[in-house]
Amino acid sequence: MTAAAGRGAALSMAAGLLLYGGLSVPAPPGLRWVEIAIGLLILASIGWRWPLAVVSGHALRTPSENGWMPAAVAAAAWLLWVPLLRGAALGWEAADILRDVVPLLYLFLPVFLVPVLRSGGQAAVRSLAGGVTLAGVLLALRWWRQAEWGFGAIGKRAMADGGVYLLNAPAVLFAAVALPAAVLSLLAVGGRVRHWIMAVPCAVGGLLCLGALAGAVHRTALGLAVLALAIIALWWVRRRPWLALPLLLGLVLLAVAGGDALLGAWQQAAEKTRLTGVNARWEEAAAVIDHAVSTPWTLLFGDGWGARFANPAVGGWRVGYTHTLGSYSLLKTGLFGVIALAAYLGAMVRPWSRLLAADPVLALAVVPPLMMALCLHTSFKYLDTGVILSLMLLATECRKELSEH
Repeated sequence: MTAAAGRGAALSMAAGLLLYGGLSVPAPPGLRWVEIAIGLLILASIGWRWPLAVVSGHALRTPSENGWMPAAVAAAAWLLWVPLLRGAALGWEAADILRDVVPLLYLFLPVFLVPVLRSGGQAAVRSLAGGVTLAGVLLALRWWRQAEWGFGAIGKRAMADGGVYLLNAPAVLFAAVALPAAVLSLLAVGGRVRHWIMAVPCAVGGLLCLGALAGAVHRTALGLAVLALAIIALWWVRRRPWLALPLLLGLVLLAVAGGDALLGAWQQAAEKTRLTGVNARWEEAAAVIDHAVSTPWTLLFGDGWGARFANPAVGGWRVGYTHTLGSYSLLKTGLFGVIALAAYLGAMVRPWSRLLAADPVLALAVVPPLMMALCLHTSFKYLDTGVILSLMLLATECRKELSEH
């Protein structure tokens, strides 16, 4: 694929992300026109030949210089077909099967997207990063509109998530880290008026996302964002010691202007932790394990895509999900599926390590949303999780090509 085609595919994907952030929701209740449009834009980005090669396993015969790709293709093929056939054999509803298969394709989006965007180079990286960041800001703005722009309520009362859980989207958490980190980077480069001008909307967007997470008391997401930003700030101060003074001044101004809100947000997070703990995640995992060991077939292959489960985390209702990727994959795909998923995610560690050495800011920005999605939350099923994984791998490969040239 030519460089122009790679850049065009990245722009198509970015357009889909803007539709996602502006008009869709993280877990849509059905297939509406906006979801159809997003799907068509994704298809326009990746085409049909390479995805067909992946799901059929023929992509394994394609030579690859990337260590993660063969493991990812093999895992994608296994996790698509074996649980699909298992679910069909057990007679699960076609709609429930589809609700599991589409999130699986989102999770494996890097397998389909990165080979297509690779030729676009750094322009494709910027388009994808810009698309997911703007999607996060748009989702946060929609939440603020839903909350009637109640900025003064931060730290005073917990604002509702709303029925469509806009703030659960990993794009919001990514933007909450990436935009303030961009401000630090622009200040560190310094010396040009355009850098200061660009820093202003980045700061506003970052504050909107961080404020939304604080207002809705998303304690873990907010804590991960603050930790990542602290590490990024220390990294920049080590490289540009003079940044320590403006950073300290900024923190002092923030404490003076919003000290009560910050203290209130901390107290709300502590109280929520006292009342809810880990939201019945342990009970849910124990119930999944008890179910999995009921028969050898269930333990090895799971109940397949489309299976429903009496989940104690939601009052024992039979639902098609659990709240963590580990318990979800054990329930639906069994031990073999868990191994395939672990191989896929394990293959991401080395590229992330290379990105950390080449671009620590981006490498640290992807950690909070991916940690939430892959370890703590149902957002592993959302489109933006796959996009952020794709961004991480694409940036790593483009950095590698630049260093080789």
